[in-house]
Amino acid sequence: MVDKMHLRRIPLFISAVLTIILVASSPGIAQNQTAYEGPGLDFSYPDQHMMFLKGGEENQFLDRNWTTVTGLPSGSVSFSKSSSFTLPTIVDAFSSQTQEPFKFEGNISVRLFASLESASNICLMSDLPVGGPLGSETQFSISLTMGGISAISGADTESIVMSKDRTDPHIFEVRAENVNISMNSGEEIRLSIQVRHECAVSGTLWWGTYDARTGVVFDGHIVETELDVIVDQNRMARIEFTPFSPWGVTDFSTQSIELVGPMPWSEMRHGKHYEDTWVDHFELPDGFSKGEGNRTVLNWITDRPLSPGDYMLDACLVLSDQDPGETCHSWVLLRFSVPADKSPILGSAAAAASVFLGMIAWVGVSMRGGQLPLPAYGAILLLAIASSVSALSLPEIDSNNFREGSAAPNFILLTHNPESGAESLSGLLDDSDVAVVGLFTPGSPNAKRQMSDFESAEKILAIDGLSASFAQIATGEDVKAYDLDDFSLEINGSWPLLLDDGTVGNSLPSGPTDSVFVIDSAGFIVSWSPGSMSPSDIQSASEGASFGSGKSPLDLLSMVTGLSLLPLLVLSMPSEKRYEAPEEALIPGVGIFMTMGASSSGFLAWAAPIAILSALGLGSHWIFLEILLSIIMVYHGVSMLTRGRIIEIEHFSRFLHSRMGRKYRVWRGGKRFSEDVYLGLWLAWLAWIIDPSMIAQGVGSMARSGILGTALSPLMLIGFGISAGLAVSIFRSLPLLLGKYTAIIGLLSVGIRPRAWGVSVAIMGFWTLISIFMGLLAFSY
Repeated sequence: MVDKMHLRRIPLFISAVLTIILVASSPGIAQNQTAYEGPGLDFSYPDQHMMFLKGGEENQFLDRNWTTVTGLPSGSVSFSKSSSFTLPTIVDAFSSQTQEPFKFEGNISVRLFASLESASNICLMSDLPVGGPLGSETQFSISLTMGGISAISGADTESIVMSKDRTDPHIFEVRAENVNISMNSGEEIRLSIQVRHECAVSGTLWWGTYDARTGVVFDGHIVETELDVIVDQNRMARIEFTPFSPWGVTDFSTQSIELVGPMPWSEMRHGKHYEDTWVDHFELPDGFSKGEGNRTVLNWITDRPLSPGDYMLDACLVLSDQDPGETCHSWVLLRFSVPADKSPILGSAAAAASVFLGMIAWVGVSMRGGQLPLPAYGAILLLAIASSVSALSLPEIDSNNFREGSAAPNFILLTHNPESGAESLSGLLDDSDVAVVGLFTPGSPNAKRQMSDFESAEKILAIDGLSASFAQIATGEDVKAYDLDDFSLEINGSWPLLLDDGTVGNSLPSGPTDSVFVIDSAGFIVSWSPGSMSPSDIQSASEGASFGSGKSPLDLLSMVTGLSLLPLLVLSMPSEKRYEAPEEALIPGVGIFMTMGASSSGFLAWAAPIAILSALGLGSHWIFLEILLSIIMVYHGVSMLTRGRIIEIEHFSRFLHSRMGRKYRVWRGGKRFSEDVYLGLWLAWLAWIIDPSMIAQGVGSMARSGILGTALSPLMLIGFGISAGLAVSIFRSLPLLLGKYTAIIGLLSVGIRPRAWGVSVAIMGFWTLISIFMGLLAFSY
């Protein structure tokens, strides 16, 4: 009994094994088991393509669209016994002309659907005896030429004695194998059909329905595609899909593209999409461009930057000559990587290390001349740590042409219209509150997005009473004027269309990629966005440009809560042995007011010239002013390091001190007053490192934004001065809260702290200077 049970299980086991083998060998499953190991392209095209007979009896033609109509065929031609002796030509149809040359290699079949006009057995009965003189067979003779070259010449189908009607037609077919024919553009495919019909009942050749697909079958590859993705430096992806068919892009009915990632290469599969990694879906193209051979390229743009990682584009294509009941006739899978942002040559961490090590090295060298009390070295260590934190705000040393917070380059570019000559940023800003500039690469859908956003923003800003100039710049190394002819017609002179070889694009924070910038009247960038910018964002940025672009004295006070101003806390340590009350009656809070006045003066000594130069419209040359500021910063640092003072600040401080009342001068001597002036100056330098355009935009841009702005700008500058005084007063007060220990440390390090700080200032100024020069060198190349 046991043996019989084992014998019964053997066939079941064998069946299971065979089933597993068959499933594993299935093409679809095998495809899903493919594990990709890196970027690349995979695709699947149909092995069979169709060309259908269409039209009426008198106007027949060959078409690439599979008809979805059912029921009565839309096209037919009848034939009878009486006309069969001469083998009449019942079909002579041509395809549309090819748009591109192509070479076909494979097999070709011509398939016909024919029947009697009504179901009948008369033909079968009259065909007896078989092969007798009263035969009732039907046979077609078919010829097919491709570009004048014969692929099928007078080939006869099998002879069939028909008995069915149109609801279940007979199928006649001829086949030519190993065809190798090349066609040039502008050539046609011609199908000729003759018939021999011996039955007394008339017959009909049918076409034009989902089932009656009379036409040509190509067993071989006809269509191709190219799928590519371009990821710019802002990690915005531009998808380019180029369909190829000898008869044009209309052979591709629809396309559906899924963007998925980041995900491991091994998990990428066609048709396998995961909710947690799905990014976007594309169908109708955002725009079109012309590719190689003047082919039409369909374009899409992601609406946001992609995260670094590995992605796939899974494109599902619907072809016009394939069964419309299926949803994916062909697919293309593109695997690509989005790299992380390029690391700078030297980043902010290197800047912090340079400042810290530079100060420590200076201390080591200075110890050769004599030892200082231990608390003095503690103060220097604190100052070195605080300075290194401030250095984290320094610009990176890299080949980036644009320094964050700097002004936009004053470009002068040729316009697309030769009669208009050239246009400059200065020209755009003349009599305008802001300039809205859009960059795009040729063929990018963002060109039209920007145009649409600009048209809406222009109307909104006009309602708000803001004057704005608009311009679009085609940027990139391969920009050609003729590539923009169609787009220029769409703009229709609404604003300048400029040409840039990438030079201006490289000097902007976005690089030569699709982006939009709002530039204030002083030439500084208020806001920018990759791709395009919505009308509401343009409106808010333009409104902000009229009031200092959001830069205000409160920004200066907010810096006190951060860590970048920590060096001021160390520099604010007391330098007197003890506090002495005034011998004569002075106004209440005189100490705070005198500290605020002195430090505000030191801050304004730096800020006032910057505000004036910005208000005069020197934003277009701001890079050279920043070079000068960096040199001055190095000079200030070296002066403090070598002499412990800055001659110009000393004269300025003595002048201000001498203008005070006698009893105030007696109570607060010139040395103590000078320390507060220096603290205001150091605050100005640190604020410039943290936010380079704070004064230039907060005051200068406001001064250029109309009569009201000009009137309010001096008050804004005074507001910055008051905020600086308050900030220094806060730093002066904090050490007092820590008791006598800070007084001891401050007193013991009173001579070395300014010199050590000079090391830090010199290094930070030199670092900024190198950063600017690196950008200029990259710009020149």
